[in-house]
Amino acid sequence: MRIFTAPRHWSRRTLVSATALTVLLGAGGVGSATAAAAHPGLAESAHRAAASSNTDSVGSATLTPFTVLSPDFRDGGPLPVWTEFGGTYAAEAGCFGKNLAPELDWRNVPSGTQSFALLVNDMDAPLSGGWHHWVVYNIPGTAHELEGHGVLQYTQGSTSWDVNGIPVVGWGGPCPPADGQTHHYIFTLYALSTATLSGDSLTYEQVLSAITPYVVGSTVIIGTFRLPLRSGS
Repeated sequence: MRIFTAPRHWSRRTLVSATALTVLLGAGGVGSATAAAAHPGLAESAHRAAASSNTDSVGSATLTPFTVLSPDFRDGGPLPVWTEFGGTYAAEAGCFGKNLAPELDWRNVPSGTQSFALLVNDMDAPLSGGWHHWVVYNIPGTAHELEGHGVLQYTQGSTSWDVNGIPVVGWGGPCPPADGQTHHYIFTLYALSTATLSGDSLTYEQVLSAITPYVVGSTVIIGTFRLPLRSGS
């Protein structure tokens, strides 16, 4: 079952520009580019984030940006082959990976953070709003990582695989057309001033709507994927 047809062509710079809320400055850090162009309701929350900086030992101001990283891929680089969609129903979709999420780690959490939400979107997919690959929320404000690698943590939401009739819990890995085109997977981590969101298995859109009043910072890391796999992918 091939769902993707003709992917758009995005450079990483275009992706970041198209998804930028604004620079979010918080007492604990700086939120980087996010999905405001597609979801302008988050912009108002962004402007409410307070600007501040930390001071080093000699008194000069230094910024400590809210940052998400992964030991499994670099920002703008390819996702590991084992992240490809796989398991039950995967052959129908034309993918045969292990369907394991990458580990994510973050630092310099904004002041006032009580929880986090993670949304992963492929804007190259010819689907309104993109193809949603991972939705995780009610991540405690004390957390600093998502383990990935098959470990389910916190509240897992519904992905585009789910809403298209393929039941997936947690990560639903990349499965672009086997045409050699590169797709970009935008991992956006939101720092929120609320401890919980109500509801189980919320969709990407439902989480975005729910977090709008509570965003105090956000940060992005982008991974790429293409099929067929090539050396170095």
